[in-house]
Amino acid sequence: MITLAIDTATETLSVALVSDKNILEVLSEPAAQTQDERLPELVAELFSTTGLMRDQVSHIALGVGPGAYTGLRVGLMFGLTFARAVGAKPIGICSHDAIAPENFNGLVVTDARRKEVYLSGYASGKRISGPLVVKPSEIVQADQQTIGDGVAKYPEIFKKGNLIQINAGILGQKVNQALLAGATVSEEFPKLSAASTDGSGSLSKNVGLLLPPIPLYLRRPDVAEPK
Repeated sequence: MITLAIDTATETLSVALVSDKNILEVLSEPAAQTQDERLPELVAELFSTTGLMRDQVSHIALGVGPGAYTGLRVGLMFGLTFARAVGAKPIGICSHDAIAPENFNGLVVTDARRKEVYLSGYASGKRISGPLVVKPSEIVQADQQTIGDGVAKYPEIFKKGNLIQINAGILGQKVNQALLAGATVSEEFPKLSAASTDGSGSLSKNVGLLLPPIPLYLRRPDVAEPK
């Protein structure tokens, strides 16, 4: 099983090739404004470095967010197009689930801009709440162990924080491990928005790790239809 893993949910662009449970190569770089340009180049470099052929890829693991509209669109559209071209199966995974280490207890927070963060809660490595988009000051559990790039953005709030960036190698490894264990892709579709006022996340806490390749945008649109 050869999987091409891609995540463009944060300001870090990360791609990887994973064979079964083994990470073959990972390439990551800051690319907040250049993801559309750098993603094809990094993927080409992956295949050049590993010597694999594109038609050897059987699965595309895609970080579906939460994240910004433009970044998620770049990664998902590239991944879905690549999957169609080589006959691979595209599979989504919540980017926070890829960041959370095994047996992690605490919060994953990633920068959502506009003075907000994307938030998910974990117990024993399993997501039990979120993802949500909230203001950091609204997080009552901010004294928990916290990881993600939101930690660097708001260190005064996340005092037990550890900056852990998304790693497409781990993302792809988690997808492959789940597939090899017999997991199937959830049929649950994410809610269109999960603002803090909704009181619930965009995904059920009981949903499995593997998701449809559909973006988790979370934030409501700035422009509303006239009444």
